[in-house]
Amino acid sequence: MKKKYSVKELKEFKENILEKIYEVNDQIETVRSTTNNSRNIFMEDKGEDFDEGTESSEVEKSFFLMSRESDYLVNLKKALQRIEDGSYGICEVYQEDPDKCQCLEKPLISKERLIEVPNATKGVLCKEKKNLNLI
Repeated sequence: MKKKYSVKELKEFKENILEKIYEVNDQIETVRSTTNNSRNIFMEDKGEDFDEGTESSEVEKSFFLMSRESDYLVNLKKALQRIEDGSYGICEVYQEDPDKCQCLEKPLISKERLIEVPNATKGVLCKEKKNLNLI
C-alpha cells in the first residue's frame, strides 16, 4: 500500500495548484476592476435608468465572489504548505483514525480528485460521510 505520493507526482500537483492560484488571482482582479468600473459609472450617470438597488446587488455579488475566491486562494496556499510538509494527498480521516477512512487508495486521496480539487483534504467518500456526521 502506497503511503505518499512520489516527488514527481507532488511536483505535478504543485504545478496544478500554482496554475489555479494564478487563475484565482486573475478572477479576483477582474471582479475588482469590474466593481470599481461599475461604481464609477453609477456615480457619474444617475439618469432616469439609475437603480440603486441594482447597483447595490451587483456590488454585493462582486464582494461575495471576491470573498469566495479569496477563501479558495487561502486553501490553495494551505495545499502548497501540505506539499512542503509531506502531508499533501493523505486523507485527514485516515490521519485521525485509519479504520474510519473510506478512501479506495487508503490513505491517499485519489489523484483524479486532487487534480480537480487541489485543496482537498479528504477523499470523496470520507468527505461525504464527514458531512453527514457518519465519521
